[in-house]
Amino acid sequence: MVKTGWLNLFLICAVGVICTHALHAAEQTKSSNNAEPKWLAGKPVDEWFAIEGTKGAGGAPVGDFSGMAIKSSTSEIIIAAAGGHGGSRDNRVVSIDLRADAPAWLTRKAGSPAAPDNVAYNPDGQPASRHTYQSTIYVPALDRVMLVGCRFTAPGSFEYPKLDGFDLAKNAWDPAGTWPDVPKGQGYGVVLNPLTGDLYTQTLAMWSPTTKAWTNPITKHAPAGVRFPYAFDTKRNQIFGLNFGDGQGYGDPKITALRAPVSGKESIQVTIKASDAQQQFIKDAPTYCGMDYDPENDRFLYYCGQGAGAGAGRIYVITPKDGNEWEMSLYSFGKGSTPPPAVGGAGINNRFRYFPLLKGFVLLGNPSENLYFIRTAGTGKATTAAGNEKKRE
Repeated sequence: MVKTGWLNLFLICAVGVICTHALHAAEQTKSSNNAEPKWLAGKPVDEWFAIEGTKGAGGAPVGDFSGMAIKSSTSEIIIAAAGGHGGSRDNRVVSIDLRADAPAWLTRKAGSPAAPDNVAYNPDGQPASRHTYQSTIYVPALDRVMLVGCRFTAPGSFEYPKLDGFDLAKNAWDPAGTWPDVPKGQGYGVVLNPLTGDLYTQTLAMWSPTTKAWTNPITKHAPAGVRFPYAFDTKRNQIFGLNFGDGQGYGDPKITALRAPVSGKESIQVTIKASDAQQQFIKDAPTYCGMDYDPENDRFLYYCGQGAGAGAGRIYVITPKDGNEWEMSLYSFGKGSTPPPAVGGAGINNRFRYFPLLKGFVLLGNPSENLYFIRTAGTGKATTAAGNEKKRE
């Protein structure tokens, strides 16, 4: 009995030591997770670079006029039900966690085994693939990626005013009809108000995750509307949209911009002041672009990356003002900047996004290429290349 007692005591002590080491290791891991990931550590500000090992977009056909959602609190990218029209019918859901030292794509939900023509939902109940453009939006209050409208299914470009949610905790789509349809004529999702969690379409119709209802808070619209892209200015609590033509390569060949303070009832036309950058923007005639707000520097960054508009990774900087005449300039890059490759005619849509925990912008350009990143704030330093703030030909 004595030997047994000593054995039990020894085992208890041993387990205690093992648990202590395990807890210590867990704390070390947690501490490591709070630091910058290795792919970002030491990188200077203002320089494009590739995030190695991130090619492929997880097999999702996001290059088919489609976009992505971001979960800012965890620095994750999610792609859901991309493709459609003349492209793929692969409606898989994939994600990548950029907090990891070596980020890798993972599949959250496999694509439907059967995908009939021009339907809103496949036989297994999953939303069908479509051109998602800017309409894939993460809603923090629901911990869901919402698809706001279904435009251009495969192969015949059918449209359905559906609102669908993908539950990230369960890696499952909510059943069809869980959420109310987008009201007739109100378009497709373009932007989230991160202060309230409300979603907006390009007509500025709003859906609240609190009331689960659609409303039209903007009752007086600017004379010239914007299709996309849009971004949310958290400093001034307003939505901002800007495109060339109609944003898709058609319409009047001019810049159109507007802002919509969420405390008001009208959208207001914004003029972009003449400058070398403004003239370059007109020359580029960008389509299917991406834009997001940079709160650290109080500015919007705008990216096209298509063909002649690629301009060695050219980024347009839009500086908001208290009035309705705003300024546009060209981003000044550091000497070590490695610009991303140009993308094709399908553009990037909303695949150029600000990540607050990383203090910079991520670009998902060509799915076959790595993700690219540019740090816009933080401890990194770069020497600005002389003259690259000037007009580029």
